[in-house]
Amino acid sequence: MAIIKRPYSGRRVAKRQAKKNAPARAGAVRRKGFAAWWGRRRLSARISLIIAALLLIFIGGTALAIRLWISRPPEVPIVPNRPSPSGEILPSGASPAQPSGGAEVSPQGYVKRDGVYTFILAGANQGLTDTLMVATLDTKQGTCHVLSIPRDTAVESAPRTIKKINSAYSQQKNVDEPGIAQMKKEIATLIGFQPQYAAVVDYNGFKRLITAIDGIDFNVPMNMRVDGEGINLQKGQQHLNADQALQLVRFRVNYIDGKYGAGYDDYGRMAMQQEVLKVAAKKALANWTKFPEYIKIAQDNLKSDIDWGNLLWFAEQIKNIGMDNVVFHSLPTYTVHNANEISGTYYEAVRAEEALALINETINPFSTPIGAEIVEYIALTEK
Repeated sequence: MAIIKRPYSGRRVAKRQAKKNAPARAGAVRRKGFAAWWGRRRLSARISLIIAALLLIFIGGTALAIRLWISRPPEVPIVPNRPSPSGEILPSGASPAQPSGGAEVSPQGYVKRDGVYTFILAGANQGLTDTLMVATLDTKQGTCHVLSIPRDTAVESAPRTIKKINSAYSQQKNVDEPGIAQMKKEIATLIGFQPQYAAVVDYNGFKRLITAIDGIDFNVPMNMRVDGEGINLQKGQQHLNADQALQLVRFRVNYIDGKYGAGYDDYGRMAMQQEVLKVAAKKALANWTKFPEYIKIAQDNLKSDIDWGNLLWFAEQIKNIGMDNVVFHSLPTYTVHNANEISGTYYEAVRAEEALALINETINPFSTPIGAEIVEYIALTEK
């Protein structure tokens, strides 16, 4: 049956307009303002707006919770190194006697600057810290300097046969006391002071963080392949997932079919690790709503003596400074094969004069230059 439409009539329009302008029925209330605006929205639009409002409430609530959790750390003294041949392992959290009250003044006269905080940042695998950095954050000046220490750097007073800095963390008194205290003590022999805090993350924690930030965009400088270690990356700008990012920071030299190929030394690897850290940290700090996830990763994979509220405060300071203004450096060393005086096939020995100059320009937390009397460098020669 055919459908017959009524012809257009101006009376229909007039009738509709009259109905709109008619007085409200008895007992009815004409909606105004937001209620009227909301009533004119379609159902789908209302649902979308409700979801958006809930997301804003969640984000705002998360931000508020983070803000309430953040707490500025106290001004913890920084202990200058006190050279000792004993190499005694300190219990976890212990340090030489510290003055109480007022500014920290050591027997050598070193005074910590106000608003300065120092850290060890380490990446560990099976107890060895193959990534080792010392950071000094100056909240008064708004600066942050990070010094990478080669993993094979010699520590003369280390209480073990293989006296490389990367095995300091593996020294522990029992399973409940990881070697953070000993790591601080040995690093102090190289830089002149014990950093106040330390954070050690394992490979799994690194991969979980990269996954949480949805990977990183990075320009891989060369083809990287190491048979037997699962390293196989192609040169060029690309998006790296967690496994690929770990390959990147582990790579040092192509080793294929039993032969060494193109690559770079430990300084090249440290530079790569610094760049990856900067890219990953910049992306992580750009999204505060994911901090609960970051904290969960840290709880599962981070060994540290930093309070969680303080950790967030430090993260906020770095965010305010901006990762582009965090400056990286590397401790100057030279390689010695079959080194004399200490056991092992090869070591990195510190270039004393260059190292002290760099430390004083960058990570020195004191108001006076660090002198040779509070560092312990050993001069090594080939056997």
